[in-house]
Amino acid sequence: MTVAQKKGVYKDLQQMILGEHLDFSDNYFSAVVSMGVFTENHAPPESFDELIRITKPGGHIVFSVRSDTGLNKVYQEKQDALLREGKWRLVESTGEFQCLPQARPEVLNQVFVYKVS
Repeated sequence: MTVAQKKGVYKDLQQMILGEHLDFSDNYFSAVVSMGVFTENHAPPESFDELIRITKPGGHIVFSVRSDTGLNKVYQEKQDALLREGKWRLVESTGEFQCLPQARPEVLNQVFVYKVS
């Protein structure tokens, strides 16, 4: 967080832990973007519940999932459960792609865009 603060480009900078309660009111954001977070030893699938809670109905949640690990199945199960529960609907998703082709070609990601109900 110190490095981010030194850049001086953020209007507001807060540090919280995905998977725990986020200190924002319900329906706070019109959109939420989370890249490079849903992977091994990072945010658990239950984090999606909090992202939905803080996103306004009709708002979008955009995130990437590291798809070359066993966890992508666990994330997908949670995404599907939220879809069945009517919490969000899938707007678009990419296929798997190399996000770091030169440095780590084995790392694959997939990006999802959901609209909150």
